Amino acid sequence: MRITRILATLSAAALISSVSLIAPSQAATLQGRNWIATPNGLVGVEQTIIVKASRSTGEVATVTFQNASSGTNAGQAIVNQQGFAYLPWTPAKTGSWTISATVGDASIGTASITVAAMPTSTVLLTPGEVAENQTARLVAEVKALGGSITPSGTVTVRNQFGNTVATGNVAPSSIVGLATIGLDWTPSAGSVTLTADFSPATSAFTSSTSPAQSPTVAGQQAVSLQLPPISYVGVEETISAVIQPVYQSPLGGSVGFSLNIDGFLFYPMGGSQPIAGGIGSASWTPTQPGIQTVGVSYASADFAINGTDTQVINVRPAPEADEITVTPTGSSPWSQGTAVTLPQGSVTELTPTSQSSNPVTLTTDGPCALDAAQLNALGPGQCEITATSLGNDGSLSPTTSKHTVTITAPPKKSKKKQK
Repeated sequence: MRITRILATLSAAALISSVSLIAPSQAATLQGRNWIATPNGLVGVEQTIIVKASRSTGEVATVTFQNASSGTNAGQAIVNQQGFAYLPWTPAKTGSWTISATVGDASIGTASITVAAMPTSTVLLTPGEVAENQTARLVAEVKALGGSITPSGTVTVRNQFGNTVATGNVAPSSIVGLATIGLDWTPSAGSVTLTADFSPATSAFTSSTSPAQSPTVAGQQAVSLQLPPISYVGVEETISAVIQPVYQSPLGGSVGFSLNIDGFLFYPMGGSQPIAGGIGSASWTPTQPGIQTVGVSYASADFAINGTDTQVINVRPAPEADEITVTPTGSSPWSQGTAVTLPQGSVTELTPTSQSSNPVTLTTDGPCALDAAQLNALGPGQCEITATSLGNDGSLSPTTSKHTVTITAPPKKSKKKQK
């Protein structure tokens, strides 16, 4: 999070602020000796509550949060020598929030903001080949596109006819923001296409649907590749080999992965990988787009059991930047490099959007501050606004763009000459 500086009584003070892509709230102009400001928020993303209490240096500012589903809670921060108190806050609930501040018995002010849900992405991992009428293990992964909170909810796997073949609740993994679930599925004969739908347990996250997977239903085999449904150049992936239970050895074993591009065989994984729980995995970062073939060789520790498998994948080009647009109400969108000038004391409502349609956050650095969706020009100087998008965890990558706003001081009043 970037540092924001504003001018208060012509003295610089450090601030932190951000705003998310949601319906803008109406906020009062930040004027006078005392006020409270914070941007509209996004679940799981830390923001800062700014309290200006000019004559309360060294005293405790109490900030109270009110939300229909969360009730009321509070936090405290010390007012510094410049007359500001800063309280970090990570919203965990969506909806309208009323945030107020007091110092002792004195009311500082109230801010009304809206917190938006965190977008998610879902991936379904299946063995490339499964045996008819024998249980296969499916894995669903649900990821928050940003923030520090892991999604919770239900994953439902459906076939091409819309019939449910497996369902269950995701659980947090060792990676912050990533929830997973393993599901058993017994395939029938014939071709099949599977997708996984994530339904969040609360409104804190959005729902999402995985890309389709089409495992081949065939006879029994020792090893089957388990690959991501979509891969991109430059994006690290985990590729796995699933050993069928009847071919697993109590002595263990190993797998080795190979990559075939244009008829040339490579071994990008650096040798054999151990098997744990019937699965051997390796990391792989595609280096070029196009049709490629991943191969795997499996051998038990005593070499009494072995097998091979191959699977064709189509690697897509590297993700492109998630294009960002920042539009002030009543004006044309700002583009990077465009000179923007605002008068001191003005309030400009900003609407950031992204190509992915996912949230955009804004941070400021300089004599300005964001309150809900409104940019307040607090003093003369250069205000830098940084816009950051989440991307879509696929073809569009997280992106940052910068905009510089020059804030001009009001013209000096001319003194009348005395006669």
